[in-house]
Amino acid sequence: MRTYHDIRLADHTITTRELHGEDIVKAGRFLIARTLLDLGAATVDPLSPSNPLIFSAGPFAGTSFSNANRTSVGCKSPLTGGVKEANGGGSFGYALGQLKIAGFTLHGASPDWVVIHFKKDGTVDFDEATPYLGKGNFEAHDLLLKRYGKKVAIGLCGPVGEYQGLIAGIAFSDKDGRPARLAARGGVGAVMGSKKVKAVVVDLDKIPPFSEPKKVNAAIKDYSKLLLADGVVKNFYQPLGTMGMADVQNQMGGLPVRNFSAGRLADVAAGETFKLGGSYIAPLNNSRG
Repeated sequence: MRTYHDIRLADHTITTRELHGEDIVKAGRFLIARTLLDLGAATVDPLSPSNPLIFSAGPFAGTSFSNANRTSVGCKSPLTGGVKEANGGGSFGYALGQLKIAGFTLHGASPDWVVIHFKKDGTVDFDEATPYLGKGNFEAHDLLLKRYGKKVAIGLCGPVGEYQGLIAGIAFSDKDGRPARLAARGGVGAVMGSKKVKAVVVDLDKIPPFSEPKKVNAAIKDYSKLLLADGVVKNFYQPLGTMGMADVQNQMGGLPVRNFSAGRLADVAAGETFKLGGSYIAPLNNSRG
């Protein structure tokens, strides 16, 4: 069993329903598209209170199952006008799963900026967000950790989202306690800002119960063995992570270089070196102030 929360921001009230069986599995893109269709979001202004903002976690969230703890965020996109699902890693989906939460939808808009806090005792608080407004993601995240403790995961609306900048994403805590994982497509951070939700804080707890835990644990172990035995995972993704695909996309001409006017950052075939890492871009960023 998992729970799903419909949060009405205008009056800070919540309706909670239980999900069972197939309803728990139908998460992510399916849930987002279905919810937007059912709520008639096609005709609403994406930055109006009528645009729902949906957070969804998968059926194995809260466990050590590889790739099972990503978070889907969806709404009508202020960039495209269509259905948008933005996907982020980190510990936010993991925390939702540990509290047996399948997801939640933010309806309407809050009259004042708030932090929504899902607590492990099952209650939800709406807290004052003023101390975190206008702060950069890392500063705001650190302040939230001081307020709520380190055993939490955070979904954060940054300063660009606060003023409804259309490129804004939603930052999630990573395993090291940094807001370094983003659901960044479609302007979902702008929609979060339009609702005056500065952050969603979720307590970490423990692995949720399953009806057949032995089968679940066996599947987790088997899948982990398959990943570790895969040469691409071991020699490519483990040492380089997602950034490893940057080199591949560079060679394919698929990078959004120079405002999408070019597809390659470096012409490797002509002898140019494609370099990864913040140390290579830092001098340019510093020169720009």
